[in-house]
Amino acid sequence: MLADKVVKLNNTKVYDQIKKYLTKQSYNSKGTEAAYEGDIRVFFKTVKNKDIEYLTQDDIQITLDDFEDFIQYFYQNKLYENKTINRKVSAIKGLLKYLAAKKLVNDVSYFELVNSLPEKKNSYGIFQLSEVFDLAELALTEKYKAKEKRLLILFALDTCIRQSAILSLKWSAFREVEDRVLVEGVDKGNQEFRQSIAKEFYRELLTIKNDSELVFNGVTKDMIFNLIKRYKKQFNIPDERKLVFHSIRKAGGTFRYRVTGDIFEAKKALNHKSIVTTQIYIEDEDYGALGAVSSKGKLNEDLYKEVDHETLIKAIESLSTNQKFMLNMKINELIRGIKE
Repeated sequence: MLADKVVKLNNTKVYDQIKKYLTKQSYNSKGTEAAYEGDIRVFFKTVKNKDIEYLTQDDIQITLDDFEDFIQYFYQNKLYENKTINRKVSAIKGLLKYLAAKKLVNDVSYFELVNSLPEKKNSYGIFQLSEVFDLAELALTEKYKAKEKRLLILFALDTCIRQSAILSLKWSAFREVEDRVLVEGVDKGNQEFRQSIAKEFYRELLTIKNDSELVFNGVTKDMIFNLIKRYKKQFNIPDERKLVFHSIRKAGGTFRYRVTGDIFEAKKALNHKSIVTTQIYIEDEDYGALGAVSSKGKLNEDLYKEVDHETLIKAIESLSTNQKFMLNMKINELIRGIKE
């Protein structure tokens, strides 16, 4: 009994500092805090066979060998994907840096020798625009929160905001200006995002507003996961396409690139820190223009003006769904301009 009390007294300072570190992560979101806590618990359970509540100061003097053993164990046993292992290692490195600043950890100079495992690029597939709209319509057949799910799908496509940020989005994040509605908040890595939506779409969102501060109150990740699962089954979408909620975000970012032709506009919409990440997102469909042989030399840029109406319609009908969608957007802009 006395020994238990000694152990608890010895580890109280360590656990208290770990809790403070986790609280800092909660400033981003409760989901981030929970993910970090889970990663930290797995690490110390694997390396020290202890729960974090009982770690002593000696236990947190982690070495390069500890990291290498941890990575090797999970990699060889295929318990997690490389990306997940890297995330756990990153969470521990962040904690140890924090504890070193608090004079509880002696050495973190070896961190540069802790190499990340190679990750698969573009591990998630991408929805076509028409598929996202079909998914949104399918949501209306759901028994619970049907309208909220539909609008959440459309909001994700329109803004490219991540799922966790959307689910924690509050009505206070919206601000009406002259010609649009601004949306501001905090996303992954405590990074601010700024997007805008049309006033018409905002009015539609307001139809689901209730007493809750949350915009999509009552909708969970599991609900959206099951909706996408039902969509793939109903439309015979093969698993090889790897369609998940993130695929909607990729569709939105790719659409921005297709409309503007500016990869930096897509980077801004996706809130990426690196343009390389954006290139990975859009490379699925970015095959570039036809080469000199395939295009039979330089095409006549005014050819569409010279062909008859029937040929032009046939050419338009042969376009992809995304290309037709963008063409219709331009037509709508012209019609609005004429009416105004």
